[in-house]
Amino acid sequence: MRRTFFALCIALALAACGGGDTAVRADPQLDALFTELESAPDAQTAQPIEDAIWAHWANSGSPTVDVLLERAAAAQEAGDPELAARYLDQASDLAPEYAEPWNRRANLAYRADDYAGAIAAIQETLRREPRHFGALAGLGMIYEELGQNRAALEAFRAALAIHPHYETAIQGVRRLEPLVEGRDA
Repeated sequence: MRRTFFALCIALALAACGGGDTAVRADPQLDALFTELESAPDAQTAQPIEDAIWAHWANSGSPTVDVLLERAAAAQEAGDPELAARYLDQASDLAPEYAEPWNRRANLAYRADDYAGAIAAIQETLRREPRHFGALAGLGMIYEELGQNRAALEAFRAALAIHPHYETAIQGVRRLEPLVEGRDA
């Protein structure tokens, strides 16, 4: 029964991650960073671009929302995931199209072994920011832990299509290609 539930969650997550009905706002600065990231020749060149993307994602444009995210991070560090989730809920209420509260919810759920909750939060993250390579790699990690190696490989590859030097995704592909496609390691 549990395996069926997870299989259903995975099928729904893959369907939902394929395309969102929420319009993503154009952001020329972020678009330029992704263009640079895609064409970076190596991991060393890609790292500062990745860092700039993460910094951009961390800035909601609202000082109040940013403070709520800081408080959520502090609550999580202090071992209070329920308080962290409440701060993230408040941040999402104030900025409903902002992806980062959902990404952080996914991390909270994952750490609590709530894979269905993590997948749902990743879906929401990707609806708001389809290029979120961190969320895609997280999805790959969840699928791999659930034994859904093909879905995990697809998620890791999707992350690499956006960020060709993302180490988490590179390692995931290396681990899973031999298992899924029968290639020698």
